[in-house]
Amino acid sequence: MGAWVTLLATIAGASIALAGQHVARRRDSRTRIGELLLEQCAQVVGLSDDFRVRVWEERELGLRGRVDTWDLSGYRHAAARLKILCDDAALLDALEEMTEAGKELGRYWRRGGADPAEIEARRDRDKLARQRFVAASAGLVRRRLTAG
Repeated sequence: MGAWVTLLATIAGASIALAGQHVARRRDSRTRIGELLLEQCAQVVGLSDDFRVRVWEERELGLRGRVDTWDLSGYRHAAARLKILCDDAALLDALEEMTEAGKELGRYWRRGGADPAEIEARRDRDKLARQRFVAASAGLVRRRLTAG
């Protein structure tokens, strides 16, 4: 009888250990995905800010070629990684809105748009879109990193 109790206790202990390892692996995986999302969101926001500053430098400081040397490829790669990692509709909508606002600002500026009111309107739309993206990404990343 004692051998059966020992055997059952061993099986129960092993089952508990395996379940614990499974839960820990899932938590670590969620944390890693949350960290990757954080990195890509920060990359997208940083590159978007950089673009907006470059437009300002050309417009206000008269520096030439600043927009032309912006890292469009880096932005596209970070945005693509976000689309692959994330299925959150609010974040993806905010990313799309920010991308479109940046395109509209860049398109107007590169075509020689000189109307100060139009430039400001496009910069304001870009800024609001970026703020919406930051809010959406912050909420998602916090949820992912604090989820048990």
